[in-house]
Amino acid sequence: SNQFVGLSPSARFQFLTNGHISYTMKTVFLISAFLTIAKVYAFAPNHQQSTPGSSLVGRNNYNRNNRITHPGFTDESFTLKLNAWSPFKKEVEVEVEEVAAEIVIEPGPLDAKNAAAAVVWVALITWSFLLAPGTLGSDADNQMIQRLISQPVPRPEEINELWFAIWNTFAVVPAVLAALTAPTGKNQRLSSAPFLLGSAAFGYFALGPYYATRTVRTEAVNTDDLGWASRNVFENKIFAFALLALTISIPFSADIIVPGFDFSAKAADFASIASQSRFISVAATDIGIMSIVTSVLISEDCKLRGWGDKAIPLLIGTLLLPVLGPCAYLAARPGFTDEIE
Repeated sequence: SNQFVGLSPSARFQFLTNGHISYTMKTVFLISAFLTIAKVYAFAPNHQQSTPGSSLVGRNNYNRNNRITHPGFTDESFTLKLNAWSPFKKEVEVEVEEVAAEIVIEPGPLDAKNAAAAVVWVALITWSFLLAPGTLGSDADNQMIQRLISQPVPRPEEINELWFAIWNTFAVVPAVLAALTAPTGKNQRLSSAPFLLGSAAFGYFALGPYYATRTVRTEAVNTDDLGWASRNVFENKIFAFALLALTISIPFSADIIVPGFDFSAKAADFASIASQSRFISVAATDIGIMSIVTSVLISEDCKLRGWGDKAIPLLIGTLLLPVLGPCAYLAARPGFTDEIE
């Protein structure tokens, strides 16, 4: 052994290859070399993704932020992280499933339109019960109502033509309002159904609380978002043309479009009876309010159907041509898309 230590490296290699060392010394030498290599790879940081031939120094310079932990050290600033590389470990690919987030539409904050709707509703109630002309629940009004119900057509002779026409529009305007309101009735503060049904008998008295809390929708609407009534009735062109035909028939059934009809005389007669009948004055005011609301809803509906450039002209046009104009809009408006683009 003393001779082996004194030899130069080249002489040691020649000594080993010439068989001048025992089999036991060769075995010890090989085991020592194997343990040295294993130790290098055992303490190499982040070696799970490296190859067996990578440099320890290079890896440490690249992973400067890796901290190494070792039981012999107590200083937290120096830690040694043991990452042993295993050739038998397979990397598992994790499949990430993309889940489409469901968009939940919630009611927006109350705005000026809600305030206006509430003010009009309160004003209508106050005027109808406290300030309107005539007597609330008078015998004359009750007899007239019974006459109109018992003989819807033809017009009773004692009923003013213009008032008879207004009376018949209560079969049209609430239906138009329902066709404009129901498609955006989901996820509102209040359900639209009871208010729209109540409007057929009570007009804006029933609709006021709903519009005072309703949120104007600007999001795209598709057919899947619609309820049964909107999808099968209100969006159906047969329904729209039926309302249009009924509206066109009202002037004829009210005997307005007849030879020799004196509009100014009939208008004066209507003003006279309205000043004496609370029911007629309140009903005429109610139908006027609902007609204005209808025009506002048409401008909103235009924007949801891709007719944003027509919103203002149709708002003005339906205000100037109430009842008939909104029915024509329902017949002409485009439908909602089947899918949101």
